[in-house]
Amino acid sequence: MFAEYRELVRRKSTASMPNRITSEEIFSKPATGKDRGLSIHLENIGHGLIVLLPVAMAVANRSSPLLIACAALFVLASRLTSGGIDSYRLALKGVRTSALVFAICGIVYPLVTLAWALKPALGLFSWGEAVLPAISSAVLIISWRIAPPPRWMVGALAIAMLTAAGFIIAELQLGLPLRHLYGGRLATFVHNRPVVTLLLLLGPVLVLIGFQRRRMLCWSLLLATVAAVLVSESEAAKLGLVAAAGTYALSYAPFVWVKRLLAVFLLGLIWMQPFFGSTVDRIVPESVIEATKAGNSRARIELWQAFSDVSRRYPVFGTGFSSSPHMGSHPVAAEIDPAYRKLLSVGHPHNGFLQAWVELGAIGALFLTGLVLWVLKCLSDAPTDIRRIGLVTLMTSSAIALVSHGAWQGWWIAAVSLAAALLTLRPIRSSPVE
Repeated sequence: MFAEYRELVRRKSTASMPNRITSEEIFSKPATGKDRGLSIHLENIGHGLIVLLPVAMAVANRSSPLLIACAALFVLASRLTSGGIDSYRLALKGVRTSALVFAICGIVYPLVTLAWALKPALGLFSWGEAVLPAISSAVLIISWRIAPPPRWMVGALAIAMLTAAGFIIAELQLGLPLRHLYGGRLATFVHNRPVVTLLLLLGPVLVLIGFQRRRMLCWSLLLATVAAVLVSESEAAKLGLVAAAGTYALSYAPFVWVKRLLAVFLLGLIWMQPFFGSTVDRIVPESVIEATKAGNSRARIELWQAFSDVSRRYPVFGTGFSSSPHMGSHPVAAEIDPAYRKLLSVGHPHNGFLQAWVELGAIGALFLTGLVLWVLKCLSDAPTDIRRIGLVTLMTSSAIALVSHGAWQGWWIAAVSLAAALLTLRPIRSSPVE
């Protein structure tokens, strides 16, 4: 798929390919045969680790942060071996200073909030768990601007995802027989994380492969991933699947209107979080709550009410990064309505937007707002097919984050950031921007 990429870059100027550099700049430093061979080996190892990620997650559902970090390290070493540090300087030329400042502030501010967090040492560990996969994905994005991944990577990743989906389906339908063999945790919910990972990677991988080029592989992967989501216990993944289907249908409308609609929706969702629990409790009919009781909908609403109450009491700076797991012992717990005060000990609000408000306050909400607007701006400049799948991935991840796991869990950051990194690649025959 990427076989002609280097030649394509040689023929196009940087003006026609914004934020990319020409291959003459990239490869201006001659590499010896030994260096070239070492670079290829390192590159293959790094991208091979990315390919292994879906299967590794199916077997060990917290493994993705380590894999993506090692992959980034090998790819970084490969690019440095072939092009030296100058290649990264050139790759960063097109990056706006404002974007770098925003990213640095987004990383540093949670560290600052540890000063008033209940358990700063544990918060520092959680910060590292979240930042490691995010930075690793950023390294991959910059490295892929220097030179694209090998042509086999995306196809092999699709096959690995298909294998992981088949493994998950077989395990859930047959009573976890393989987990008995290798001594894994014997609980069906352990497949929720790998299923969410598969769902987030599905769109980017499909658009890079292309239905017109490898129709059988694409259909097989799509059907297997959907089946894995449906047979899993992850209600969040099922909600994400619904969001993906709805967004994909909506994406055929004029992009400017879709962009505005989604921006209003997501920003409204972010800024309503201090009142989210009470709002949902007031507007959702009891029949809907009863129909979704498999996902513990009533308990989730009460949980959101409890944490929304906390966010209103610390509205600007929050309670400190990663304080949610210890909220039951926080002094604010005594001020919360006794009807759902005990739910503060659950560990987190099962709502990433609300968790950001609780721990980082309105300043954290501002960072989320900036991130959403920046993503939509990037998609505005993307080819039509990448833009469409980018919107799908954005809304899928938002739907899952709204009702599910802790916001800073490393496997979640790894899944979202790897999906975003894949969307920075371009199939050779993508449709032009409308």
